[in-house]
Amino acid sequence: MGLEEVQVFKALGCCCCCFWAIFAVVAIPFSFKSMEQGKYAVELLWATQTIKDEPVTQAGMRFVGLGNTLLEYPSTFQTMYFTTSTAGVQATDGESQFKPIVRGPIRARSADGLEMFVTVTFQWKLEPQALKPLYEILGEEMYRDEFVRFARAAIIKTCAGFPADMYFTNRTTITNFMLEDLTTNFQLPKKGLQAQIKGLQLQDVDLPDAFDAEIANTQTQMQELEVAHAERLEKQVAMQTELLVSVQKVEETLERARGTAKSVLLANNAEVAQQLLFQERQALANAEILQQFENDTDPFKRLFELMEVRSLGDHESDHMMFTM
Repeated sequence: MGLEEVQVFKALGCCCCCFWAIFAVVAIPFSFKSMEQGKYAVELLWATQTIKDEPVTQAGMRFVGLGNTLLEYPSTFQTMYFTTSTAGVQATDGESQFKPIVRGPIRARSADGLEMFVTVTFQWKLEPQALKPLYEILGEEMYRDEFVRFARAAIIKTCAGFPADMYFTNRTTITNFMLEDLTTNFQLPKKGLQAQIKGLQLQDVDLPDAFDAEIANTQTQMQELEVAHAERLEKQVAMQTELLVSVQKVEETLERARGTAKSVLLANNAEVAQQLLFQERQALANAEILQQFENDTDPFKRLFELMEVRSLGDHESDHMMFTM
């Protein structure tokens, strides 16, 4: 081997070393990927265009290999709006990677066939174990549109189960059923879909103008009915109060009458007792007098004459009657 061949080999060796050094300097940084808080990810293998089974749930720097990448999904609750206005919708114009899903109101029908436009908002959150089947079926971005379709189907189903008037009288019940239907549509493990649903708000329900006018008229009549009930209750209370006062007065009158009757009865009893006592003593006195005349031929005649004389003596000139 000549000197020139040795120099060629040295040059080739230097070139290889430089190449691999440069490759390592370039490849190693590109083999690490970072993931921020608030995200999940699945690792995509560039060589086979497949993803690993285990999702990435911990934030931070991660070695994935050259050419491989992390496909990121939100790990926090995201909001879906079905509304006519974006006022109050957060992060619609910012640079957030996961923006809220905003769509127009949902067109549905009530159980009695009335067309309505429903404004609804709710929050959803992906489960990490569902990321791989979700990617295999819908990819990295298409799942958002499918989520809209699933949500719209659940809300339309719920709306069809209730008459239009219940959206004004018992919206809480409808909201609870709607939340159940949404949860059912987003919890399908056999189909590779698992997501939590919470914070459902049934905001506006736009019904036909004629029905709205009739509802307003009905509410007015219900208010008038409530006023009439209140007035009737007030009159009932007033009449009951008046009745109680009248009953109290009657009781007072009866009590006074009972007192008067009792006092009269006591006075009469006392008078009768006095008269009985007087007559008893009078009879005893007459009996004693009669005993003094027992030798006379007619003792009773003598007794009556004596009583007549005593009556004349006790009689007052201004009286027309005698007291025996």
